[in-house]
Amino acid sequence: MTATIVRAVCARSAWRTILADVVALGPREACGLLVGACDESDTLRILRAVPVANLAVATDRFELDPRGRLSLQRRLREEEGGLTVVGLYHSHPEAPPVPSSVDFAWAEEEGLLWLIVSPTATGGRVGAFFAVPGPGLRAVPFRLI
Repeated sequence: MTATIVRAVCARSAWRTILADVVALGPREACGLLVGACDESDTLRILRAVPVANLAVATDRFELDPRGRLSLQRRLREEEGGLTVVGLYHSHPEAPPVPSSVDFAWAEEEGLLWLIVSPTATGGRVGAFFAVPGPGLRAVPFRLI
């Protein structure tokens, strides 16, 4: 993926999957993978969200089960359409949707989009961040399509 992502857009069906996962697992952090592609205007298009088991023991941390990612990547290679894993999501059940110090430390894989979701009574608030060298997370605009 390119390091020049300027915005992220998300299919409403993917957003519904993310919110359902966040609500179902609260107050434990939910996590999963984002499937999509980057277009010629450097817009990252999220077309699917795939919940993945959280292996972290602490309820306020997440650790994606690597078997979930490997399985998803295998399935995507077999499909037609050129979709790939473009990022991940996780929830902050009791905090705003901004990266924590732990998130910054774990954002080692450059080029992935990080969606951080905080549940609300009417759905959820989201922050979108692109992993850059450092490790670091750079905020990018996000909208539903």
